Amino acid sequence: SPPSKHDKEESLIVKAKDVFTRVPTLWALFCEILACQGLSTVLNVCCVTKVAEVIPDDAERADWMGKFFAFTNVVSSVLQFGVLPATSSFLEPSTLWKIMPLIMMTMSCVLAFPKRVGKELADPTLNMVGAAYAVMKILEFSVRRMLDEMVYVPLDYESRFVGKEVISVLGYRFGKSASSLVLSAITHTLGIGGLRELSYFTTAAAALWLG
Repeated sequence: SPPSKHDKEESLIVKAKDVFTRVPTLWALFCEILACQGLSTVLNVCCVTKVAEVIPDDAERADWMGKFFAFTNVVSSVLQFGVLPATSSFLEPSTLWKIMPLIMMTMSCVLAFPKRVGKELADPTLNMVGAAYAVMKILEFSVRRMLDEMVYVPLDYESRFVGKEVISVLGYRFGKSASSLVLSAITHTLGIGGLRELSYFTTAAAALWLG
């Protein structure tokens, strides 16, 4: 009789465990994606919070968000299909892996520690939050996608197939879901809801990604 759905899932789990044990690169990529998705989720919350605060009108807010994602998509396309292929001959992938979290660490620190107004720290402006989130999405859509695919190229067929499936399903989806749950639990438990407090989490997430 043909294998049941349960048997197929169990077989995939066994294969995934074997592949991730045999190819440490996949495990490193999985952990890196979790950290990256955690930062992306926190920045998304910060951006949505700030936009709702600065632009209370629903129509204007929707227009702003539409222009925001149109901009990130255009820049991502230019990088992915124009700039990155042209620079791949002299810019090593390992350098790009290091540059991404460094960029986001810098921008996260700017959000978490803006200029002072009197004796108190001011909240990050919409331009600051929007810029940080835009850079994050551009890196995700362009640089990360290219680097992810390059990781799988030298692997054997089973490692490439199973590893890519597990990372695509669990890495990205679990990363976003887990970071959302953790952020929600922390903010609810500690009573944190302000943008400046939330921006501290971006620095923590960026530090985790950098590590």
